[in-house]
Amino acid sequence: MNEILGGGTGFVLIGAGITLAGVVAGWLMSTASSRVGTRSKRSGASAAEVRQLALRTVIALDEFVGACQAAVNDTPEFNPSDPSEFVFHVEDPRLALPRDAEWSIMRTDVVEQLLWMPNRIRNVLDALDSLDIVPPAFDELFERREEDFSRLGLRALDLIQTISAEYELPIPERPAYYDPRREFQNRIQTIADARSRRREAGMGHKGDDVSNITPLFPKHRRDAALSALDVDPKA
Repeated sequence: MNEILGGGTGFVLIGAGITLAGVVAGWLMSTASSRVGTRSKRSGASAAEVRQLALRTVIALDEFVGACQAAVNDTPEFNPSDPSEFVFHVEDPRLALPRDAEWSIMRTDVVEQLLWMPNRIRNVLDALDSLDIVPPAFDELFERREEDFSRLGLRALDLIQTISAEYELPIPERPAYYDPRREFQNRIQTIADARSRRREAGMGHKGDDVSNITPLFPKHRRDAALSALDVDPKA
């Protein structure tokens, strides 16, 4: 040991150890400070502020559920003179979360799920736009659209339940005959059953199963929606 210290190596090692200890201590203090800051934001916000943000979020999610329900039941219309052209009647569902929200006052895991939702919606829209919509099957576009929006609607309903329970909010009231959760679940099951029957029959396309579609007019999915609604669903 004396030889190491006498040769100067010991001082280098000791200095390195002190430096490392300082870095670790700084990191621990920074992490602790960050956690304390987050906790102080939560504790500094009044119960009324937290409840109001939770309520605004639930309302936004409930509006999104309604948009998903409308999209799931949106029967495309076809151009009688060109079966490859069609149009949807409603815009693609969009989630309008409160823009001025101080999310740090709400539960972290709930906020993370909320902030992921716009990305999930965008990925669904991009996936639908990537399909080759060639008649008569249209690459199962209509079926996939119904299924994807049903799943997004169910996810939003789950978030509504979680937030309402966490912040003691009432679940949005709906008429007894309007049950979007059951409708989404039934639609997903119906599509799964139809796919199973097609596999058993050796069919790879939806084909003539599209009996709930009324002919009328337009183009491909996104272009058709633009011409019919005069809006940009991706905006």
